[in-house]
Amino acid sequence: MEDLKEILYDDVEQKFIELQDRKKKRKIRWQRVKLIVIVAVALVAICYFSSEHSKVKSLSVSGNTYYSDDEILDMAHLSYETRYVIMPKFLIAWNLEKQELIDYVDVIKNWQGSIQLEVHEKKILGSIKGEDGIPYVIVCGKPYEKIAVDEAHLFVLSNYPKLGDFDEENMQLLVNAFIIDKREVSEDLIGMISEIQPYSRSYDAHMVKIIMQDGNTLFSAYDGIPLLNDYKQVLRSSGKSHVCLELDETNASIYESACDKK
Repeated sequence: MEDLKEILYDDVEQKFIELQDRKKKRKIRWQRVKLIVIVAVALVAICYFSSEHSKVKSLSVSGNTYYSDDEILDMAHLSYETRYVIMPKFLIAWNLEKQELIDYVDVIKNWQGSIQLEVHEKKILGSIKGEDGIPYVIVCGKPYEKIAVDEAHLFVLSNYPKLGDFDEENMQLLVNAFIIDKREVSEDLIGMISEIQPYSRSYDAHMVKIIMQDGNTLFSAYDGIPLLNDYKQVLRSSGKSHVCLELDETNASIYESACDKK
């Protein structure tokens, strides 16, 4: 009986040893397969990233007025030497959106190696010169922002209206008038303005005088400023230049008036 137990024990032990050996061999084979796969992937990656196929093929920038195309690409860390795969969209957007005059960026990538950047800068109403002699841009918002302009961007100020000597309260009222919900004055229209100056009449001390780049002069209370969105249509209808126009919010109209009375 003891001999039978020993035989059975030895048989079970032998099967256990054989099973362990098979497991060990399978593990070694699997480790070899994994190593081969890792090496193959590494070789493919090395070949890909050392080839021209891994680089960006096309770069385009739109929507920017304050920052140049080259500045946008530099701040995004993009060039034609950039490896397309290792620059995800969120990283490109993050690089740009931390700039103080960029609101957000839409990044469009396709598998042909093209990257398109649709830049949405903060809305700039115009520029002023501070008491410290430094030029600033006024950024629309509640409250508005006043951001210093460095020497590299001084030439950009010609894209925006020059703002007159508004105090803090009236500057905010002016900004508010340009960003009224559903009546926001477009950046295209703002780009047509040369100057915005404070203006007063006997019946309203808080008005604005808007000098357009085409030579026309507009007069308005703050609540009439959204009518600027109709300015192009008025121009097409009248065909006149170097005239004075009233923005009449009460009657929702823009009409010509005598300049010599202003």
